[in-house]
Amino acid sequence: MGADPLNPSVVIDLAKEKVVPFAEEPFKTPPEPAVAANGGSSLKPDGVPGWRPSRRGGEYWFELNAKRSEFHALRDLLAGGLRALEEARPGTLEKLSHIKPRSRHIVARDAKDLFDKDHLAKHYAAKLCDGWYYGTNNSANETNTWLERACSCAGLKWGAEFNTSITPTIDDL
Repeated sequence: MGADPLNPSVVIDLAKEKVVPFAEEPFKTPPEPAVAANGGSSLKPDGVPGWRPSRRGGEYWFELNAKRSEFHALRDLLAGGLRALEEARPGTLEKLSHIKPRSRHIVARDAKDLFDKDHLAKHYAAKLCDGWYYGTNNSANETNTWLERACSCAGLKWGAEFNTSITPTIDDL
């Protein structure tokens, strides 16, 4: 409970029938592991220190032609989906790199080309694969939208040949 439901400040301890601060035992948040949840290191994929795991983990997946791949973080789902679509249909990333709905691209040959503001690339760009970078700071809805656009660039049918575990919110309807 608290002002932000995703970051509680207090919890209800039903066994003791009282409200306690979230950081108290037994509700203490476990310490950050030295290794990211996805098995990576605490270095940014390009070796820059200070990279941190996603804000929130979950169980995410995409299916490409009925083959499911699972991920713990949205950024990993996006990267895995983009790589899989490029592998299935070479040229997908090139087509996707030309799409810029507002102030950023999702993939680019140079990390600085992802954002309108150069400093954002330093914090929110990661290497996707040889010759490509992608933006890592995306909500669930943005991740789903970018994957849907990539699916279209690949010439695949969204929801049939490619699908994700992310369901649209009421804002998307």
